Amino acid sequence: MAHAEPAALTDVAALRADLNLVDAEIRTLLERRRALSREVQRARLSCGGTRTDLAREMHVIAPYTEAYGRQGTAIAMAVLEICRGTSVPAP
Repeated sequence: MAHAEPAALTDVAALRADLNLVDAEIRTLLERRRALSREVQRARLSCGGTRTDLAREMHVIAPYTEAYGRQGTAIAMAVLEICRGTSVPAP
């Protein structure tokens, strides 16, 4: 097995640090989306509507599917589940 050059390892470490920052940004955006979704749900329920809107959810899913295929659909569905407030956060 070939040994990686120290410079390459430094590059990998820097890239992983950048990935960690991106992951943190994604979590921050998910929390923002979750808060906005709660407000939408409250408004809909206060007007006698339902908690979710299937047509809206399909509208949200479509761009993810277009960009990433089947995995994009799974990502969008996970985002929607997180933001509906019906999933329980892991301990």
